[in-house]
Amino acid sequence: MKIVIAGAGRIGYSIAHELSKEDLDITVIDIDEENIKKISNNLDVQTVLGNAASYDTLKDAVLEDTDLLIAVTQEDEINLLCCLVARKLGATHTIARVRKSDYYSQTNFLKDELGLSMTINPEEETAKEISRMLRVPHATKVGPFAHSKAESIEIKVAEDSKLNNLTLPDLRRKYGNVLVCAVSRDKKIIIPRGDFVIKAGDRLNIVGANRDINHFINMIYGDKRVVKNVLVLGGGNIAFYLAKQLEGSKLSLKVIERKKNVCTMLKETFPKITVVYGNGNNPELLDEEGVNVSDAFVAITGDDDDNVISSMFAMSCGVKKVITKIQESYIVRMLAGNSLDSIVQPSSIATQRIVRYVRSMQNAYDSTIEALYYMFERNVEIIEIKINNSFRFEGVPLKDLDVSHNAIVASIIHNGRCIIPTGDNVITAGDSVIIATTRKGVLTLDDVVEAKQ
Repeated sequence: MKIVIAGAGRIGYSIAHELSKEDLDITVIDIDEENIKKISNNLDVQTVLGNAASYDTLKDAVLEDTDLLIAVTQEDEINLLCCLVARKLGATHTIARVRKSDYYSQTNFLKDELGLSMTINPEEETAKEISRMLRVPHATKVGPFAHSKAESIEIKVAEDSKLNNLTLPDLRRKYGNVLVCAVSRDKKIIIPRGDFVIKAGDRLNIVGANRDINHFINMIYGDKRVVKNVLVLGGGNIAFYLAKQLEGSKLSLKVIERKKNVCTMLKETFPKITVVYGNGNNPELLDEEGVNVSDAFVAITGDDDDNVISSMFAMSCGVKKVITKIQESYIVRMLAGNSLDSIVQPSSIATQRIVRYVRSMQNAYDSTIEALYYMFERNVEIIEIKINNSFRFEGVPLKDLDVSHNAIVASIIHNGRCIIPTGDNVITAGDSVIIATTRKGVLTLDDVVEAKQ
C-alpha cells in the first residue's frame, strides 16, 4: 500500500512515525528542508522537498499509483488544494487536515466537491477527548467503543487504593464486570493474565460496559465526583471547540486568554461562558479567577511550558481534575508517570484516527477497524474490530483458542450488549471485539488469535 503524507510538522511526523512501523510504502513531502532532514534521519520513509500543493511536486511523488494521500500541513487551503490536485493525478483516497471552524462547518460539502475520503481536525478531536475526561474525572484517559456501549479508561493506583495488592479475579468478584487489559508498571507494559497482582503506582487500562465502568469507579473511589466549574487557560481553537461541545451542558466554563481579539470572538460566539482577558500564567490572576474552587483546570495554550507549569500550580491549589495539552512528544515522554493528571497530545489523537483509517483500507473485505485508541504513550493500542464472515474461528469457544501473549480479548459486543468474555464465550459474524495489544499493525482478530494445538 502506497501512502503520501503532505506536511512534515508535528502531525505529519507523528503519522509517518506510526505508519513506518507497518508494512507500507511511505513518502513524505514538505517545503521545509529541516523538517525533511528530521524525517530522513529518523524514519525509514522516502522524502520529497517541495510545495505539497504544487502540481510538479505531487507529480514527482508518483501520485498515479498512490492509494492514499494525507494532507496535514499548517494551512487548510494548502491541504484542500493538495487533495484536489492529488485526486486529479490519480490518488485513490485523500484525507485533509481542516482546522478553521468556517471550513470545518462545510465538511460534507468539501468532501463531496473535492472527493475527500475524510477530514481530520486535531483541535476538535482534542476537545472531544477533554470533554470525555471531564465527564469521567477519576480517569486519566477515556475512550468510547461500540457507539458508546463500551468504554476504556485509564486510572492510577494510589498507595491507599482498594485495588492495591488485589488479584484480577478478586477485582472482578468485588468490584464488578470489568477487565484490566493492560498495565504500565515501572515504565514496562504488561498484558496481564489471571494471576496478576495490582500494585500501588500501576497505571491500569480497564474496559467494560458504560454502566459497569461507572459502577466500578463509584465502588473504588467512593465519591461521585462531578465536574461543574471548569477553568480553562488558553482561548484558541481547542477552547472554541470545547465550548461548542459543552453548550447546553450544566458545566460552567471560564476561559483566560491573553489576546483581546480572541476574547472578543469567544464572548460573541458563546455569551454564556465567562471570558477573562489576561496572562493566565500569573498565579495572582489564577487565584483571583478562582483556581482553588474550580472542579477542573484545563491548560490548552500554544506553549507546552506554560501548560505544564500552570497545571502544576493548579494541582498545588487542590484542583482535583487537571488536563494538560502538550504538543512535543519528548515532553510527554519525560512526564510519563509523574504527578500530572491527564495529558492530551493533538498529534497523537490525530494519528490514531489516521492509523485506524489506513488499517481499515488494508482490510476492507475481512473485517473493519471501528475504533483505535493509544494508551500508555502509544505503547498499547485498544482496537475495536467488526467481525465479518471470513473470521476463521467463528463459534469456537475462547478456551479452545490461543491468544497471543502480547494481546488480550477485552470484550465482545454481541447484539448491542458488552460482554467481558470467559473461556465459554464465542465470537460470531456481526460481533465487535475489543482487544488490547502491544503489537503494531494488527488488522484482524486472526492476527492475535490461533487454534490451540
